[in-house]
Amino acid sequence: MRFSTMIWPHSSATLEPVVELAQVADRNGFESVYIGDSQMIWNDVYVALGMCAVTTERVRLGTGVTNTVTRHPAVTANAIMSVNMASHGRAVLGIGAGDSAVRTAGMSPARLPVIRERVAFIRALLDGAEVDPLVTLGERREGTWGMVDRIHLEGAGDWGKLPIELACMGPKSAEAAGEICDGVIVDGHMGGNAEGVRATVEAVARGAAHAGRSVAGMRFVAAIDGAIEDDRGAALDQVRQTAARNIARKPYLPDCIGVEHADVVRNVTESYKFYKHLDLTAQHRKLIPDDVAMKCCIAGTPDDCIAKAKELAAAGITDIAVFITAQDLAASRRKLERFAREVMPYV
Repeated sequence: MRFSTMIWPHSSATLEPVVELAQVADRNGFESVYIGDSQMIWNDVYVALGMCAVTTERVRLGTGVTNTVTRHPAVTANAIMSVNMASHGRAVLGIGAGDSAVRTAGMSPARLPVIRERVAFIRALLDGAEVDPLVTLGERREGTWGMVDRIHLEGAGDWGKLPIELACMGPKSAEAAGEICDGVIVDGHMGGNAEGVRATVEAVARGAAHAGRSVAGMRFVAAIDGAIEDDRGAALDQVRQTAARNIARKPYLPDCIGVEHADVVRNVTESYKFYKHLDLTAQHRKLIPDDVAMKCCIAGTPDDCIAKAKELAAAGITDIAVFITAQDLAASRRKLERFAREVMPYV
């Protein structure tokens, strides 16, 4: 089992805490550092990744996750290629439909056919291929001076070879990950427990088989919040805001959190505010009971966290990406250090 971290670059802080947390992860044996992309509430992901690229030595650096709505896919291809260049080959592109980034901009998440098209477009550019432009209505006018009919990405031959991982919130997107991507980032309601993980792994395998691919070597990344305390209740109090987003308006909630919690899902969905997305002060966090938090996160005593990591590994997870926030630098630093010291050696 590999451990990574996902950092929320909260806009109430400067970027220095993000860089410091990436350095802590780098020193303590974490595999990857993903940084969230939500331009209306957090600092810019690519600025943060660039700063981390020149101040870390070993960790992979990636978006956790970006989308194909708020940024044109050609811009995304160049941005992640530039991170790969700055980090000397350590970049990974985590991409999905869009969540807080699109909703707080007054837009809607991309539908799966659009994601497929745009991920394939990004992959082709990063591979150095020449492709048709990706345009929507009104963006291309015939007769525009200097406009080309086929496009490519300069520099892709040197720095474009990097993995793409698709963020999944249901079996259909997991199947797509198996068909077109190098890994899958599994949301907490599916990635935080064995039932959801098994369903995800099966869906990815179906997609890979359909495309004539193998899942061997694919990363299955459980993107889940985490906390370690000697008192389980104190740890669970630190992850309720993330568990709230894990269950709010999810179209696919297998028995991994239990049908008895349908009222919790409904109440959280009705109260969730995206300008308080993953915020430690969010009111909707108070709606999450302990057993739901345990199902969505890796939290509790050190023994609780070890047991959860072993449960996820047995179900097919290869990587656990623990969420941390720049909103509370000291607590996030302690979390990384405790996971490195008290969990990672025992899984």
